[in-house]
Amino acid sequence: MPMRIPILIVLFCITARLYAQTHSTTGTKRGSSDEVSSELYIRLARKLPLRDTVQALKYFKQALQLEEDHNNKIGIARTYLAIGAWFNSINNFPEAEKHLLIAREDMLKDTSREGRTLLAQIKINLAEVLGNKGQAQFQMEEYLQTIPILEKLNAIPELNATYQSLGDIFFSKSQYKTAISYYYKSLTSYDDPARYNDLIASRHLSLASCMYHLDSLQKMETHLMAAKEKLDKTGVDSISIWADYYYHQGLLDVKHQLYHHATNMFYNGLTIARRLNYNVAICNNMYSLAKLFERQGQYDKAMKLMDEYGRLSFTLKDFPFRLNALDLMAELSFKQHFPDDAYKYLRQYIILADSLQDWEITEKIHELEAHYQSSEKENRILQLQHENERQEFALQKNRLLISLMVVIILSLLVVAALSYLFYRNGRKLLEQQRQLHEFEVERIRQEHKISLLSAMLEGQEKERTRLARDLHDGLGGLLSGIKLELSTVSPSQTTVHRQSVVQNTLQRLDGAMDELRRIARSMMPEILIKYGLGEATVEYCRGLKKTGTDNIICQVFNFQADKMEHTRQVVLYRIMQELVNNAIKHAEASQILVLLQQTDNTLFLTVEDDGKGFDTTVGNKLKGAGLANIEARVEFLGGKIDIQSEPGTGTAITIECATSIN
Repeated sequence: MPMRIPILIVLFCITARLYAQTHSTTGTKRGSSDEVSSELYIRLARKLPLRDTVQALKYFKQALQLEEDHNNKIGIARTYLAIGAWFNSINNFPEAEKHLLIAREDMLKDTSREGRTLLAQIKINLAEVLGNKGQAQFQMEEYLQTIPILEKLNAIPELNATYQSLGDIFFSKSQYKTAISYYYKSLTSYDDPARYNDLIASRHLSLASCMYHLDSLQKMETHLMAAKEKLDKTGVDSISIWADYYYHQGLLDVKHQLYHHATNMFYNGLTIARRLNYNVAICNNMYSLAKLFERQGQYDKAMKLMDEYGRLSFTLKDFPFRLNALDLMAELSFKQHFPDDAYKYLRQYIILADSLQDWEITEKIHELEAHYQSSEKENRILQLQHENERQEFALQKNRLLISLMVVIILSLLVVAALSYLFYRNGRKLLEQQRQLHEFEVERIRQEHKISLLSAMLEGQEKERTRLARDLHDGLGGLLSGIKLELSTVSPSQTTVHRQSVVQNTLQRLDGAMDELRRIARSMMPEILIKYGLGEATVEYCRGLKKTGTDNIICQVFNFQADKMEHTRQVVLYRIMQELVNNAIKHAEASQILVLLQQTDNTLFLTVEDDGKGFDTTVGNKLKGAGLANIEARVEFLGGKIDIQSEPGTGTAITIECATSIN
C-alpha cells in the first residue's frame, strides 16, 4: 500500500504532461491544458499527507511555474491562495499570511468578476489566518472589506458565512449584542434554503448562545426551536451540529432547573460528539455535565468526567478549555477534602493564566507592529488602486472625447464662422461704447472742474463783496466824516477853532489809515508775504483778540515757510480765515483752537471749537457759510478734509495737504 501512492502520482504526472503536449496546437488550447495541469498539481499537493511537506511544496511550485510561464494573473493568484490555505492547514501561519498577501496584491487591480470573486476568497482565507494568529482586529478588517465585494457579486452563501465569522469574533470578545446583529445578517434568505439547513441551524445556535449570555431565555428557546426544525430536516444525529444543539438545550434546562432533562441532553450531545470525534462539543458537554454533578453534590462523577476533560483540553488550541478544567478540578478536589490536589490544580491554573496573559501581551505588541506595517502597505495599495481607477476613468473619458471629436470639430467650424461675424460687429460696438465712455468721463471731469472753479469764483466774489463793504462802510464813512468836518472850516473862524478842527481831522485821518491797513491786511497781510503762513496765522488770531474775540487760541508747531510755495500758503490762509469766521459766527463757542503743524512734507491745519456742533449725517449747515468754497480750495491743494462734529459736542475740522505740489 505505501508504494501504491508514489506510483499513482508518477502515472498522474505523466498523464498530465502528455495531456498538455497533445493539446498544444494553438495558444488557446495550450493555455487551457496548462490551467488543467496546474489545477491537477494543486490537487495532488492537497491529497498528500500533512507530514510530506517537501513533495507538496514541489507540486505547488510546478503549478505556479505553469501559470507564470503564461503570465496568467488569475492563475498565479489562485495558486498562491492554494499555497496559503495549505500552510494554514499545517498551522504555519506566517507562511500562510505571506502567500495570501501576495495573492491579494495581484488581485487588487483586477476588476473582472472572476478577479473580484477570487479576491473575496483570498481575503476570507487571510482573515482566517489572522484569526489563528490572534490578530482579531486585522481579521475583522479583512472580513469587513470583503463584504462590499460579495454584495456586488451577489454571493449570498459566502456573504452570510462572512457575517457568521464576524459574529463569532464579537462573541469571543463578549460583545454579544454586536454579535447578534451579524448573526441575524447571516440568516439572509438563500436561493435554495433546503441546501443550507445545517448552516441556518448553526447560526440559530449561535444566536441562542448569545441570548444565554444575555440571560434572555425566551429568545434562546425560540432560536433553539428554529435550529431543531432545520436539524430535523437533515436527519437525526447525522451531523455534528446536533451535539451543539443538545449542549445548548441542556444549558437552557439548567436555567429552568430541569436537571434530569439537562443531564439527558448533555449525554446525548456527548454521545454524538464522541462518535464524530468533535472534540470541542465533547469538552462543552462534558464540562456542563461535571458542573451539573457538582451542583448535585456528585463530586466523584464530576471528577471522573473532568479527568477525561483535562486530558482532552490539552489537545485543543484554546486556552479557556484548559483553564476551565483546572479551575473546576481544583474546586472539586477542595470539596472532596483533597487540599493537596486542590492546591496542585490551582497552582497549574495560575501558571497557565500567567502564561496566557504574557502571550496575549506579546501578541498585542506583534499585532500593533503588524498593524503599523499593514497600514503603510494598505495606504500604498489604496494609492495604487486609486491611481489605476483614475487612469481607467481617464481612458474611458478619452474614448468618449474621441467619439465626439468629429461632431465637435464640425460644430466648432460653424461656431467659428458665426463667432467671426459676431466678433467683427461686436468689436465695432465695443469701440463705439469705449468712445462714448471716454466722452462721458471727460464730460464729468469738465463738470467737476467747472464746479471747482465756480466755488472758487464764488469765494472770490464773496471776498470782493466783503472788501467793498469794508471800504464803503469803514473807510468811506471815515473819509465822508473828514470831508464834512473840513467843510465847516471858514476864514471867519478863529485860529483856535480852526486848529481844533484840524487836530480832529488829523485824528480821523489816522483812524482812516488804520482802517486802510486793516483792509489791506485782510486782503493780503504783509506778514504773510514776509514771514509766511505760520506768523500770519498767529497775527490774524492776535488781531481778532484785539477786536474783542478773546476765546481764540493759536498754536503753530514746526512750520517751515521756505519749504512751501507762497500760493499754497495764501490758499491755506484763506481757508483758515473762513473756518475761524464760521466758528465765530455760527458755533457759539467758548473756546476756539487754531492748530498749524508740519510733519516732514505734510501740513495739518485744525480749527476746533466747543460750540453747539451739528449732525454730519443729515447735511452740513456750513454749506451756506462757505464750506463748498473750502472744499474746492482743499481739492485745489490736492489735500484732504476731515469733519468731526455732533450736536452739543463742538466741531473739529482738519485739513491735510502736502507742502508742495510734487
